[in-house]
Amino acid sequence: MLALYFFLATLVSYVAAQSNAETSCNPLKTTCPPDPALSTEHTFWFNETLDDTLWNMTSGSLDYTSEGAQFTLNEEGDSLLLMSNFYIFFGVMEVHAKMATGNGIISGVILESDDLDEIDWEWVGSNTTGVQSDFFGKGNTTTWNRGAKHNAANANLDFHNYTTYWDQEKLQWWVDGDMVRQVNYSERLTVYGQNYPQTPCRVKASLWPSGVEGESPGTIKWGGGMVDWSQAPFTMTIQRIRVEDFSSGKEYQYDGTSGSFHSINVIGGNSTAEDRIAHPPESLSEKWDDLPEGAHIGVYCGAAAAGALVVVAVGLYCLKQRRRGRLEHALDDARYNTERNEMETYQNDWKQTEWSSTSIRHNGYQAM
Repeated sequence: MLALYFFLATLVSYVAAQSNAETSCNPLKTTCPPDPALSTEHTFWFNETLDDTLWNMTSGSLDYTSEGAQFTLNEEGDSLLLMSNFYIFFGVMEVHAKMATGNGIISGVILESDDLDEIDWEWVGSNTTGVQSDFFGKGNTTTWNRGAKHNAANANLDFHNYTTYWDQEKLQWWVDGDMVRQVNYSERLTVYGQNYPQTPCRVKASLWPSGVEGESPGTIKWGGGMVDWSQAPFTMTIQRIRVEDFSSGKEYQYDGTSGSFHSINVIGGNSTAEDRIAHPPESLSEKWDDLPEGAHIGVYCGAAAAGALVVVAVGLYCLKQRRRGRLEHALDDARYNTERNEMETYQNDWKQTEWSSTSIRHNGYQAM
C-alpha cells in the first residue's frame, strides 16, 4: 500500500507539472497584473485560424482542417500547448475533441489559474475507450485520490462532448450530455474547500509525450509505456470549444494571498475579449463592402488609370523597339551598301591593273 501511494503521488505531481510549469506569475507569491476577463459566452471553432489576440500558441503549431485544429507530435522532443488569453471566474468549458493514440501520448484540455487551481480532462493514448478527470487546488499534489476514469467509446475516432461545469459550490464533468462526476466545494476530497479550484482560469489544450527517457517509472507506466516514434505522427483534433464566463467585467484582480474566491475583485468595464468577439477583424471583402460608393469609384478610376498607364508604357516600349529595329535595319543596309561598293571598287581596280599588265606584256612581245 505504501508503494502504491508513493507511485500515485509521484505520478500526480508530474502530470500537474506539465501545465503548472506554464504559469508565469503566481499572485500568491508576488504582485501580478490582473487577468483579462472573457465576460461572455462564445463557441470557438477550430477549423479556421484562431484569433491570436484571444489565443496564444506557446509551443508547436496547429494544422487547420475542415474537421478542426490538429495537434501533432512528429518526432521526439515535440510538444504542443495552446492557451487562451482570457480568463473565466467560474463557468463552463465544453470541448469537442478526438484524442491522440499511442503509448506514452497524453492529450489534455484543462482550466488552470495563475495560482495553480486546475480542472482537467486528459486522455491516455493507450486507452481509446476512456477519459480521465482530475482537479487541483493551488498546485497541491500531496494527495493522489482526486482523479477518476470515465467511459468514452472510440475516443480517437469520434468527436465526443466533454463538458466541465464549475461554480462556487460544485464541480461537474459531463460526457455527451451525461454527468459522470461531481465534486462539492465543502466535501472532504477538497479538504473542505482548501483544495477546491476557485480562482480565475484560462483554457489550455496540450499534447505531450509521457513515455520518454528521463521520466519517472510511474509516469511512463501511467501513460502506457514508452513512445514508439516510428508510429508517429500522433494527432489530437479539436473541433470546437465553447466557453462561458459566469462573471462579468473587464478584469479579475487578486486581493491578498489567500487564493479564495472571496479575494478576487471583479473590475468593472468592457472586456477586450468580449469586444473582440463582438467585432472580429474584417476580411478584405468586408472592408471593401464597407467603403463608401465614392471610394469604390475612386478605386475603379485609379485602377483604370493605372491600366491605361500600363498600356501606354507597353505601347511606348513597343514603338521604341520598333524604331530601334528600323534603325538597326537601316544601319545594316548602309553597311551592306558600303561593303558592296568597296568590293566593286576593289574588283574594278583589280581588273584595271590586270588589263594594264596584259597590255604591257603584249606590246613588249610585239617589239621583240
